[in-house]
Order: sequence, then structure tokens, then C-alpha cells
Amino acid sequence: MKKRTISLLLTMAMAATTMAGCITVNAEEASFDGTIRWLNYKPEVADQMNDVAAAYTAETGIDVKVETAASGQYEATLTARMDSSEAPSIFIIDGGNMLTTWKDYMADLSGTELYSYVDNEAYVKKDGDKVECICYVLEHWGIIVNKAIMEKYFTSENKSTEYTSLDDLYTFDALKAVVEDMTSMKEELGIEGVFGSTSLKAGDDWRYQTHLMNLPTYWEWGADVDTFGTIPEFTFEYAENFKNILDLYLNNSVIEPKLVGTKTVDDSMAEFALGKCAMIQNGDWAWSTIANTEGKAVADEDVCFIPITTGVEGEENMGLSAATTLWLCVNNQVSEEEQAAAEDFLAWLFSSETGKKLVSEELQLVTPFTSMAGAVYTNALFASASEIEAAGKTSYPPICNLLPSQTWKDNFGANLLMYAQGQMEWDDVVSAAVDEWAVEREYTNAAKE
Repeated sequence: MKKRTISLLLTMAMAATTMAGCITVNAEEASFDGTIRWLNYKPEVADQMNDVAAAYTAETGIDVKVETAASGQYEATLTARMDSSEAPSIFIIDGGNMLTTWKDYMADLSGTELYSYVDNEAYVKKDGDKVECICYVLEHWGIIVNKAIMEKYFTSENKSTEYTSLDDLYTFDALKAVVEDMTSMKEELGIEGVFGSTSLKAGDDWRYQTHLMNLPTYWEWGADVDTFGTIPEFTFEYAENFKNILDLYLNNSVIEPKLVGTKTVDDSMAEFALGKCAMIQNGDWAWSTIANTEGKAVADEDVCFIPITTGVEGEENMGLSAATTLWLCVNNQVSEEEQAAAEDFLAWLFSSETGKKLVSEELQLVTPFTSMAGAVYTNALFASASEIEAAGKTSYPPICNLLPSQTWKDNFGANLLMYAQGQMEWDDVVSAAVDEWAVEREYTNAAKE
């Protein structure tokens, strides 16, 4: 996949000037008397997806049910539902492995209203003329920062580093120096730790076993690897760099490393929102969780990104990870009437005034659809991502899409937990990751042939 910069993603999503034809659906026109089912990939917007379903039903009279898979259990849930009476009308894939597994279930979207909203073929996957799936969310991740706490540090007479702004923190050496100094100043800064909890509980470890792996795989393979292609060999050449940032998280946190198996992503985001920490690794999708945390202490204008750094030469020129990670599919195994109803629902969601407002303000999704022109976004992390790109930083493409299987990710996450708890040596984590990769790679690549 060719590298696409954050400015392109945000420009397409928020500054498109061509409005594709929109549909208008109302209760009088509704002819489908069944249920549209969406299997939701994103637990962080479960409540908001239910609001979307309720709004569509209110406008059209058509029943929509959303089921949200548990974190890390999406494909297992999809497998269980596909052969049941509650098979989803709409489902999601997250990369080449799922495309291979589920391509026989994908309806052709080439003649749909949704496809007409896409003006860049990079956001669709095709088999010949058949449009199998369409990207619906453009995401960015890095380290989320509370600028007010950082400014308190940068202006303190008691700090021991020469760094004076977030712009200085584009190398691991600088980040490490500042973080460790801040740890020594926790009481003055009014925080319990610099970083929120490193959640390595099974199902809540995806920030590390998947998203953090985007950096070492990028540096090992380069930017031009096809993230929907065959899986390359993996030596974990940059394992020590991965360990650098993981150790920094673990040793400068609001909790002791041995407790990371008890913490969820929601726990860590609440710690950030409540001002208990200054930094947390996550993506722009976390905005709604931050904004809706009861007792939220961080001001909207104080939330921004800095890139993840690990100590690789040249990282000072890098920015955030930017990904087209989630793709919409319509299930061709349900009735033609249900497929058509699902397609109408998707068109409504991304083109009607009600739908666009829900997407931009409730779901907080940046999309590649021209129909979203004029939508208002309040997510401060979108603006921060754009600023980092405007500063000339190169985005990491979604290389982590090439992790060979969920089994590999789950096992790697479990080993990270054992390492954090002092039950596994780092060299053993690395060797297990490489050995298991070779096995999973062979199996997954064979399935793609």
C-alpha cells in the first residue's frame, strides 16, 4: 500500500467540495420489513452505534440492530454469527487476512450509492470489477498528551532537562529524559504517573501487540510493502526498540508493572481524562471516551498527539501511524432485499444530515466519502494529526495489517504480559514471536494463494 499522508486523509474527509447524490429515506418509502444487522468492530463507540440504529429506525421505520463484538473477539464473533439466524447484514474486515477469509461473503458494492461517494480507488478493494469492500474510517495513532501538564513541567524551575516544548520530543532519547524527569516530579505536577496504565489484560492488549508493532515492522520492511499482500518473513530486527518504549510505559506509569494484567483500555483512558497521567498511547478514536468520561479534568484544547519514538535513526522525521484499517462489507448470504436495505442504510449514514452529524459528532469518524463534505468535527486529535503532517513529518503506513493472525497477536500479547510481570525474559518473548510468526505466516500465506 502506498504511503498516504495525514493531510490527504483529512482533506478528503473534511474539505471535499463535490457532493455525491444523496438518498432520502422516510417511513412512507420504507419497504423492507426485516432487520438490518451490523456487527460493530469498535467497542469504544458501542453506545453511539446504538444511537445510529435508533435514529435510522425513527426516520424510516426500518429495524436496525447493532451487535458489538468484545475487544479482540471480532472475527470469532463474526464466525459464530455467519451461520446463525442473526447473521450480520453489514460486517467489517481489518486487513488482508480477513479479506482472504471472508471474500466469498462479500456482495458487489460497485453499483451502490456508497461507492459513488468514493473518489479515490485506494479506499476500495476489488476483485476484477467487483467492489468487495470500502474503507469507512481513516485513523491515526501515537502518544496522546495533556498539554497543560506538559507545560507545567516545561516551565518548572525544578526540571532537570533542557527541553522546553513538545516539539522537542521527536526522538526517544528526548522523550525518555523528559518522562523520567517527570516521574521524579509527580507530586509537583499533580499526577500519579506520566503514562496511563499499560493494559495487557487479554482482549485489551491490542495497543501493544498490534498498534505498537507498526513501528518495528515498518523499520524492518520499509514503507512500500503491500499491506493486503503476502506476509513477509519477520526477524524482529527492531525488538530492542520495541522494548525501549514498552519499558518506558511500564516503569513510568500510574500502576506497578505487575498490575498491567488487571487493567483495560477504558481504565487507562479514564486515567488520562481525569488528569492522573500526562500521556497515553492510543488513537484518535479515543476522543469520544476522553470527552465522555465523568469528571473529565483535561480541557479539550489541551489534548494533542506526539509520535511514538523507539530510538531508531531517522525517527525525528516521522509522525503518527495513519491507517485505512476498517472496511465495510455487505453480506451476500442474506436475502437480496436485506442486502439492498443494508446498502440504503449505509448511504443514509454517510450522506443524510442526520447520518453525517452522527458520524462526525457521535462516532467521531474521519471517512474518505465526498458526501461528508461540510460535516463538523470536534475531535481535537484530528486537528493535531493534521498539524504534525503540516510540520513535514512522514506518516507510518498501517504495516501492522500484515501481522499473520489473531493467534499470533494474542500469544504475543500474553508474552508481553508475562514479561511485564517478570515471568518471562525479553529474549524469550522475541524468539517466541519470531518462531510463531514463521508458522502463522506459512498457514496464512497458503490461504491467500
